[in-house]
Amino acid sequence: MKIFSYEDAPEITMDPETRRALVRQLLGPEAPPAWCELVEALAILAPAHNNDISPLHCTPGELTVCAQPAWVPITEIERLEEIGFHVAHDEEDFTSTRFGRS
Repeated sequence: MKIFSYEDAPEITMDPETRRALVRQLLGPEAPPAWCELVEALAILAPAHNNDISPLHCTPGELTVCAQPAWVPITEIERLEEIGFHVAHDEEDFTSTRFGRS
């Protein structure tokens, strides 16, 4: 699913390798990969937040992050998909069944 064309795409806010290194530094070398990927995903989505009060919503089996897909660069959306976050059907936020297990 493509939310916008490449001409309209927002710019990446941080080099992906730098972001991953910062997450690893923040969480420590023994942090489980899933924790690192969750924090990385939240770091990608934070600039695109669309709910200042309740940025996360969890239901049994699904975690929703309130972030506007149109404000996330396509290459970052591709990385989010690798991690386990996908654009919601209404194209208003991102969901994950990987991190929303009950």
